[in-house]
Amino acid sequence: MNRQLVLLYFFAALALSGLSACNRGRSVEAARDAHSQAVSPAEQDFMMKATQANLVEIDTARSATQKSDNIDVREYANMIQSDHTGALAILADLMKDKNLPQPNTLPTDAKENIARMNGLTGPEFDREFVNMMVADHEKAVDMFRDQSTTTQNPDVKKYVEAVLPKLEMHLDKAQRLQSKLFSGGVRK
Repeated sequence: MNRQLVLLYFFAALALSGLSACNRGRSVEAARDAHSQAVSPAEQDFMMKATQANLVEIDTARSATQKSDNIDVREYANMIQSDHTGALAILADLMKDKNLPQPNTLPTDAKENIARMNGLTGPEFDREFVNMMVADHEKAVDMFRDQSTTTQNPDVKKYVEAVLPKLEMHLDKAQRLQSKLFSGGVRK
């Protein structure tokens, strides 16, 4: 009887330790998955800056669609507004999933640049808008290229890889439009 009781305790202990090891394995796996989904401080900073850049582009493009008489400028502004609104929506969802705060105001220097641009009219406004688009997109492309080589979070990496080609296309089109505006070859 004692021998049977000892064997029963032995097998019960063995079974419990096996279950414990399984749960520990699942816990380690869950922790590993959570860590791979974690967002580093650098990635958080990138997402904040990308959000603000999208907000600036949307606001600047909105002004151009309302103020410009140049069809090329308006078409470019419509594309910028549409593409950056879409990129911002995806980024907002990503930040929400990662429990990160989302900025919803423009940086002070951007507000000042937009106000200065809005004080202009006609071809001066168009040139300033396009110059801002070139400068902003050069910075954005550099920021996204840097992030594409350093980001570890798969969701952030996916966002960067999806948006970077559009930013490069925006920059290319802005540079071509800039050349057109400064050479005088524009459609009205």
